[in-house]
Amino acid sequence: MPDSSFQITDPATTGRGKAAQLASLRSDLPPERRALAEDLRALFGALGVSARRYAARRHLDASSVTRYLNGERVPPWDFVAGLAGDVREASAPLTAAAEKALRDTHRAALKTHRRSSEMQVLQDQLANADEETRRIKTRERALEEALFDREKSLSESMNRCQHLEMRLDDQRSAHKADLALWQGEYEQLRGECGDLRQEVLFLQEALAVTRAELIAAEGECQRLEAELDAMAQLESPGEGASSLMAALEAADRTTSVAELVAVVSDLEARTQKAMARELVSSASRSRRVEDVAALLSGLQQAGLQAHAEAALPALVMTRPATETAALAAELHHAGLDDCVATLLRSSIELHTPCDIVGLALILHRSQLTELTHSLLSAAFVVRTVTDVVAMTVWAAGTEGEPATLAALGPAAARRSPQEVVELSIALRSAGRDKHAESLQIAAAEQRSSKDIVHLIECFASKGMTLDADYVFAATQDRETRHVRGLVRALVQARHSDPAATVVDHAVRHWSVDDIASMIADFYSTEHFPQAAQALMGTLHHRPDAVTALFQALDRVPPGSEAVVEMAAASGSPEEAAYLLTCLESAELPSLAEVVFHSTLTQRPTGHAGLFLQVLGRYGAAAGQETALHDRARKAYGPDMARLLLALAATAMSRAISSVVRGAIADREPTEVVLLIKQLHAVDHPLSPRADDVLEHINDSVVDTWPVAKQAALVIALLEADLAGDAELLTKRASAQPRFKGTLKHEQTKHTQRVLSLRFWRKGSHSTAEGNASQTAP
Repeated sequence: MPDSSFQITDPATTGRGKAAQLASLRSDLPPERRALAEDLRALFGALGVSARRYAARRHLDASSVTRYLNGERVPPWDFVAGLAGDVREASAPLTAAAEKALRDTHRAALKTHRRSSEMQVLQDQLANADEETRRIKTRERALEEALFDREKSLSESMNRCQHLEMRLDDQRSAHKADLALWQGEYEQLRGECGDLRQEVLFLQEALAVTRAELIAAEGECQRLEAELDAMAQLESPGEGASSLMAALEAADRTTSVAELVAVVSDLEARTQKAMARELVSSASRSRRVEDVAALLSGLQQAGLQAHAEAALPALVMTRPATETAALAAELHHAGLDDCVATLLRSSIELHTPCDIVGLALILHRSQLTELTHSLLSAAFVVRTVTDVVAMTVWAAGTEGEPATLAALGPAAARRSPQEVVELSIALRSAGRDKHAESLQIAAAEQRSSKDIVHLIECFASKGMTLDADYVFAATQDRETRHVRGLVRALVQARHSDPAATVVDHAVRHWSVDDIASMIADFYSTEHFPQAAQALMGTLHHRPDAVTALFQALDRVPPGSEAVVEMAAASGSPEEAAYLLTCLESAELPSLAEVVFHSTLTQRPTGHAGLFLQVLGRYGAAAGQETALHDRARKAYGPDMARLLLALAATAMSRAISSVVRGAIADREPTEVVLLIKQLHAVDHPLSPRADDVLEHINDSVVDTWPVAKQAALVIALLEADLAGDAELLTKRASAQPRFKGTLKHEQTKHTQRVLSLRFWRKGSHSTAEGNASQTAP
């Protein structure tokens, strides 16, 4: 007996008469059976029970147990295993080595009896097959549960998709109705804006005339008030009256500036403001420019700036442009900026376009460039379009013409887009093309993105496409933030072609970091076509900057991987193939894999097929047959369904064969069944391509798999309700000489055949054992 974990007891020394119950071993037994009988007797001795009692415990015939222990018959392995189990419960278990030695001894004893040996081999095979069947059933239940779970999740997802589609249709219909309503309101408001703009121009002109009349009327009122005050002073005796009248009478002749300031202060103290204002206005109209400047300065210092500013409009109306310019220069040198501003504002409101240009020329010749620019800029902003054009015409050919060109900048920035377009049209009509171009450049450089788009639309609506293109080209050279906003505004206004032009210009001239920021900005604002265009444009026009671009994209959210996946999922097959080729050349394999996987899983199979075809033309490594074969070997079998259908879409037979060989190599039949089911699930019902792939699968299975494995695949297909595929494989494999027999054997090996010789032999054997048990002592 081999080594075990318990001590074997001699049957002759047991105190329970066991020696009498167990007969001696026969001397004519073969060595193998004798060795087995000795081992069994040693095990049985450890139980300490009689053969009859043990037979009753195990529901066996006592004579059979005796024959087993005497070596007359070789017991089945079930008896030996049960005896070992009883010993394990009674004393100590056998070691692994002892159990193996016992099994080997049992097999050696069986070989002495040919039929018993064959039966044991078949029983072992049956036990192994039963264990394999239970394992397969367990796996089948797990797969059925997983399939049920996935089908339930798919049903829920499809229901959600249908619900969202219904909501989307409802919202789209509601938005269309709102859009139609808003479009009508917009047209109505646009017409009202045009009418109001004309009314504003008319009212501005009427206001200027009214202001002039008001100034004249106020002057007349002040004159009459002064006369009434003088008459009142003559009627009431006193020294104050005579001195005040004398001061008023001398105001226009001999009174000094200091005395005038003192008189005005005295009148202000007496609350005779009207007389004080009249005195300042009278002196401003009659005195020399230098005296007027000194008077206004003295009033400013005395805190009487209100009288000084009130006198300027009347001065502008009564004095020629040369004296107004000289006064502006004197006030500017004296630091009276408020008075200068009032003087220029009054000139803009009250003078004609010709007088304004004349005043500007005098200021320019006096080297007061700042005042010249302020005057013309303000005039170009507030005066009508007709007046602005007239001023540019009056300044033509003079040294003040460059100042009018520069002064158009504020007008371009502050006037509405419609007024800028109207002014540009009027300037061109008057032959002032340089001014029109200066106005357009200033607008392109200063206006917001939305205003630029509005300007372009206004020019286009007027038929001035050249001017629209000029503004569009000029605005593209601004800072990157403005250009990104311009693209978004163009897309929102549904001007896709101009937006594409701006993006193309940017990728040709910007730095890599700025391009990466632009792509990230477009991605974050969901302008995916523009982001993809910027990415692909950089790859086409600047191939030397590919690595730097993706490094820059990794430094800004959402990162290069998300951008690459978006570009692959939205671009054409050629663009996706070119993107993957560039990524391979830049040694960025992880991003190249993102393009490959995204194209296969997110695009239709026809699209993916063209992608693979273009990859082959470009010579990309990922599109070579060896790479596709390696991919199929490494990936999970069903994941190759989309790749195979994509290859079938472009009739790439050699590539299909290569991928199929990789997909079925070293695979179990159940995995190939899942691949075939996935092919049917993914295949398009209107343009099926799975049949071609299935032919390649059947060919590869027959050429590379053993016959038994082919038969197992047929059975697995039948169990998976794929009878049609099982029939095709059977027809293809039936040309092999051993296939039909192997398939039949696999299909019937677990079936109990009642009329078989084995069945009857088993019955006769059982009957013989029963008779022997009845005749045993």
